[in-house]
Amino acid sequence: MNEADWEAQMGLQEVRSRFFGYFPAAESLDSSLRTASNPNPMFFMASVAKEIDLKGSGLALLRLGEDLERRFGINGEVAAYFTPWRDFQRRSFNAMTLRTSDLIRSLQDQIMQSERFTPSRRVALLISTDPNVQTKLDEWQSDSYSELTIVAIDPLRHTGPDLVAEITKNLRDRLGERDLYRTQNPVSGVDFFGRAGLMRNLSAAIDGDQNIAILGLRRSGKTSVLRELRRVLLPRRVVMPIADFQMLEEHSAEELASSIAASLNEELKVVKAKGIDVWIGNESDQSVEDLTPSALSDRIKRVASRNPGVRIVVAVDEVESAAAIARENPMAIKVLLGALRSAAQARENVSLVFSGVANRMFRSSSLGDRGEVDNPMFNQVSSVYLTPFELEETTSLLRDLGRPMLLDWQPDAIAEVQRLTGGFPYFVRDLASAVRKSVRAEVIEDSADAVKINADHVSVSAPEWAMVAGEAWNGIVSALGIHYPSAASLLDSSITEAELNEWIAGDAEAEQAAEDLVALKLLQRDAKGILYSPTLAALQSLSRPSMRSADPVGGVDRASTVDELVRQGESHHLEFKETSRINLRSGAKDTAIESAVVKTVAAFLNSDGGELLIGVADDGSAKGLDPDLVLFKDSVDRFERWIRGDLLAKRIDQHLVTDHVATEFVRFRGKLILKVSVSRGATPAWVDDKTLYRRQGNQTIELVSGRDVQQFLAQRS
Repeated sequence: MNEADWEAQMGLQEVRSRFFGYFPAAESLDSSLRTASNPNPMFFMASVAKEIDLKGSGLALLRLGEDLERRFGINGEVAAYFTPWRDFQRRSFNAMTLRTSDLIRSLQDQIMQSERFTPSRRVALLISTDPNVQTKLDEWQSDSYSELTIVAIDPLRHTGPDLVAEITKNLRDRLGERDLYRTQNPVSGVDFFGRAGLMRNLSAAIDGDQNIAILGLRRSGKTSVLRELRRVLLPRRVVMPIADFQMLEEHSAEELASSIAASLNEELKVVKAKGIDVWIGNESDQSVEDLTPSALSDRIKRVASRNPGVRIVVAVDEVESAAAIARENPMAIKVLLGALRSAAQARENVSLVFSGVANRMFRSSSLGDRGEVDNPMFNQVSSVYLTPFELEETTSLLRDLGRPMLLDWQPDAIAEVQRLTGGFPYFVRDLASAVRKSVRAEVIEDSADAVKINADHVSVSAPEWAMVAGEAWNGIVSALGIHYPSAASLLDSSITEAELNEWIAGDAEAEQAAEDLVALKLLQRDAKGILYSPTLAALQSLSRPSMRSADPVGGVDRASTVDELVRQGESHHLEFKETSRINLRSGAKDTAIESAVVKTVAAFLNSDGGELLIGVADDGSAKGLDPDLVLFKDSVDRFERWIRGDLLAKRIDQHLVTDHVATEFVRFRGKLILKVSVSRGATPAWVDDKTLYRRQGNQTIELVSGRDVQQFLAQRS
């Protein structure tokens, strides 16, 4: 430590003497940790006066020494609280776990006018006179969302080597209890692993004034990357407000604009608190109420103009939500994106970052289903992809997080985790958590030495883990299918690579989806075509067969005959229907759609027969039966009984349907569809006992006039 500035105020020894006078346990702790390599363990000391829930306590920063820091993976200084209260309260615990970093930053600003030390975010020590403090900590820590673990010690009861032994034991017990692999929240700082190359590329792109899209599957860590990028760029005078396009699903574009502006205000205040001179503006300048996208653009430009030495990076997460809204209200999205682009174009120190699954919206020149609205961000965004971890990244995560929990990962165990998870970060953490749980007893019973984790430990934990992980992977694919159904279908484990390539060759949408998946390293390309990547193969092995593909209904036909039919297009003998019951626009049952199916089948019966493919759009793209199957709790058996019995037999004729209508579920381009094969009926097929239909070219025609009906009946007699 450079003590010159500190001693200029009061003198280190005088500070230590006064602090030790107030808190005698501090002197015992300091002397017990002192070694030749750690001559002044405690070097920053202050009384807490402004934090109401900690008022009257002492706060120090100290080094535990090389041995303890190495053993428990603690980097740098540890905060130590000295509390005088006989009854330690939950509110004080909450203040420690949630506000320690901010409190120490504030105290350094008061005492030294600069921030020199950053306490560990993993552990803090508590020296309390409350005889029940450990019982309280056990209860409160178990439901705390903070990553900071509070470890109680008693420097007045134990001193010297005995105190070091107590610290070692308590660190082992408390840190070993925390599962550092499992997290439901975006991570940053010491919890952020891997992505070093990605972070360098993102930083370089931002320095180059590029607009960026960070792309990856659900649970691939997009939000964590945004948070970490904001953290690492802050010292470089980069202000990065983060908002979420999902707000648009329930709120207006104006409310999202207000959210971005509010985040910008907060980030400017953070920068100012770091000692960087920035213009924030007065209360009127910071107002965010009823902010239009245009007003947001003006606000960003004004902040950028008044802070030429600061870069403003506006980040918006979940771009697919904007794309979904653009299908119904493209003008609202155009106005919002146009406002953001205007700010970025007007000022050299403003750029944009988006995150999502794919770059589709920014590759399209127009917005909306009909493409009638220009896209202001067309070709304005460069893409970076969140790909699976390399082995080195998985190694760093497992070992660096494992060390504080006394887990020593061996190379064979790391390789097995990489093989089973494909390096997908969420599943790497998840499997590591399962392994940690299985060896927890060894950590508790052993000494302070770490437990060596080998491949056998992973193999023991893998089967039970895979059952839950398979459901998680299915959920990720389902989430992908909401916005990109073709991409989700390409991940179907029932499709062979030969079928995959045949599908891609004949479907432009599937080809685009394949390119996105190649960029994410879930598919890979070689001279022979598209192949499954090792990551996708690992993840597919987790996925259980779905209820639909497992249902014993005539078998799933994946032969080329259906593909050949679709390539021919609709004709006198072939008709496509996206659904049999659900209106895709309203999401509700629609009797008109049901009647269209009935009329088509009746027309085939009254003509020369034909094929009806349900789950295929007019353009021949595979849509699948998912919307219809929802009504039947995903049971293809129930769906088939409904369509043959309640729909066709009741409205046409039981005997005609039994003798001349065959149904078969077919796997077509990754989607389950229904193939309805109809032969010419032996007798006329009336719909609802009153109407006749026949095929004319690729259309179904109602026989309206009495003359047409008589002529038709005469021909069939």
